[in-house]
Amino acid sequence: MAANKEAIAIVLDVGPSMNNAPPGEETFLQTAIDAITRILQRKMFSESKDEIALILFGTPDTDNPLADGECYENITIAQPMDVASFELLETVQNNIQSTDVSADFVDALIVALDHLVSSTQGKKGFCMKRLILISDLGGEFGDDQIDTVVAGIKNSGTELNVIGPSIEEDDDDDDAPGPSTANGHTKDKTPQQRAGEAMLKHILQEVDGECYSFSEALPALSYFQTRQIRQTAWKCQLEITSNLKIPVCSYVKMKNFTLKQSWKKVYAKDADEQISTLRTFHMNDEEETEVEKEDIVEGHRYGNTLVPMSADDKENMKYRAEKCFKILGFTKGDKIKRHHYLGDGSSYVVPEKDDESAAIALSALINALYETNMVAIVRKVYSAASGPKLGCLIPHIKTEYECLIYVELPFREDIRQFTFGSLPITEDNKANVKNAPSADQLKAVDDLITDMDLSQTGDDEDDKVEALKPKFVFNPHFQRLYQCLQHRALNPDDQLPELSPLIANYLKPPQEIITKCEPGVEKIQKLFKLEEVKRKEDRTGEKLFKDGDEAEGGLVKKQKLDDDLEGGMEDITKSEVTEVGTVTPVEDYLALVNRKDVDKFDEASKQMQKRIQQIVMDSFGAQFYPKAIDCLKTLREQCIKKMEAKSFNMYLKQFKDTLIQKGRRDFWDEIVTENLSLITKLESEESDVSVEEGKKFTEDEEEDKPKTEETPADDDAEDMLENM
Repeated sequence: MAANKEAIAIVLDVGPSMNNAPPGEETFLQTAIDAITRILQRKMFSESKDEIALILFGTPDTDNPLADGECYENITIAQPMDVASFELLETVQNNIQSTDVSADFVDALIVALDHLVSSTQGKKGFCMKRLILISDLGGEFGDDQIDTVVAGIKNSGTELNVIGPSIEEDDDDDDAPGPSTANGHTKDKTPQQRAGEAMLKHILQEVDGECYSFSEALPALSYFQTRQIRQTAWKCQLEITSNLKIPVCSYVKMKNFTLKQSWKKVYAKDADEQISTLRTFHMNDEEETEVEKEDIVEGHRYGNTLVPMSADDKENMKYRAEKCFKILGFTKGDKIKRHHYLGDGSSYVVPEKDDESAAIALSALINALYETNMVAIVRKVYSAASGPKLGCLIPHIKTEYECLIYVELPFREDIRQFTFGSLPITEDNKANVKNAPSADQLKAVDDLITDMDLSQTGDDEDDKVEALKPKFVFNPHFQRLYQCLQHRALNPDDQLPELSPLIANYLKPPQEIITKCEPGVEKIQKLFKLEEVKRKEDRTGEKLFKDGDEAEGGLVKKQKLDDDLEGGMEDITKSEVTEVGTVTPVEDYLALVNRKDVDKFDEASKQMQKRIQQIVMDSFGAQFYPKAIDCLKTLREQCIKKMEAKSFNMYLKQFKDTLIQKGRRDFWDEIVTENLSLITKLESEESDVSVEEGKKFTEDEEEDKPKTEETPADDDAEDMLENM
């Protein structure tokens, strides 16, 4: 068994000095109980196998194996060494009370150390032993066993931590403040406390222990840790060629964290209640006939046919591969884009342990990749039961170590191509130039981004640190879940608590960043003015008749209706079209060109041309192509009707060049398929394009395309399946 467990003995002072506090302030005992509660929560919710014991000193009774009637009195082992549980958590919160009896904290440390050693003796799996003393050191103590305590801690390999007093490096000042509570308040130290702190300072120096005040310990203990997972190596051969293989090990570097326990089948009110899930299957008919699970088989659609696929069929169809880690080739590092990264994490690849030849060979490969800015493309099969994966090996060199980082890459079927419209800040694209930001606006946003830099925070210019570093930031989702679970277990009938302020504030920007960004935010508010655009009210029949009813007198009512109905019912139900929009461009264009205004056709045609280009460029793949084709058809028909063939031909030639430059050749293919070529002399007398020139305009592109062999029309489905 791997040694990965920890044995912890918590030594808590419940004497009278722990219960003294000014009115309205929290006592040190209550603060200590909060600290122990958070320690237990961290262990429980991380699903840790660590064992914890609770020793109280200052109790009226005595219950420990070292007590002989004279020594080690008023010390009780309240909880023997065991895994943290809700029962222990409930005991800490409800059954610990302050007393009027003082006890020696040195004797309590000896009792706790004896229990810690005896409880772990003969047990496997413990890699560490820890003593945690929580006290304000206000009680009396003896110094005759200091050497015994120091020797016992050193010989047993135990670590000593103290929570409570704030021990400074030079604590001889009589005006030094007392222990600080969680809210930062302090009280003057008594002579007894100063003597106890001097003694404890000596012990900590001898055993190299640590001391934390309550104000330091409580925030650090407020975040529940995730369970610690022991790394397991994946051993394999990194195959470069059939004759060159390097023994390597792969360790998980980063992976998505998931809860081991889903907490969906927990019934807190009755621990013995058996939770079961009942799932039934029913046909989609009027009676909803139930079907047994054994009579159900998975099916897939092939056209209109449902093809059954049994579990045996799926097993036989699986791609079989042997375990391997094979380099397929090399490529430049900049060819692997960040959006190509796939999978739920990454891993380190290092040479096999104690294999000097593998270390030298892998080091040569790492340095060669690093110096040439290359990465290796690999084929990875975790085991014979796994499918093959494609990945890349990225060289990673640090002062202390060097390795390869494996990241999974997508296959061709995994890549999704999404095309987005260009921003209006380029020389070629002037479609929305009115929305292009000015130089001052760009600089204001650039300055704000600089001010929000989290990588350089801190008051000291020479000691800048990164704020909200992912390595040290806890997931607030899990923290909130743990908080609610703990509250529900201890208070099953109460409402869930409010979100802890510590969790809520953890992901907020540092105050330094907020202060630095205030001038930049104000500048952006001035440069980017927001104006409310009032929507024009639609003239609907309901509104008109409603207004008529509110008028006083029949004459006024009739006159108002006559005025509003002057343009006919069409003007009531439909607002006036002023430009070609993107929602109904064909209808808008026809409404404009059919007006009596002579100059409206040129203006409407230019708007229609812009809308066609906008629809094509903003289309995700071929999603909006049908709408653009309809617009182009309508534009071509109206240009023939209005004797404007030359303007259409000029536009189509420019549009063709734009489509090819912008990577939209697929839309040009749609134009060719729909036979929306240039307007020829045969179609319009105003055109100067012959029929041959019109055909050549589209056939030039067809000649460059690879011709595909057509499938004979008389082949039926069975012949096609046989050919496949």
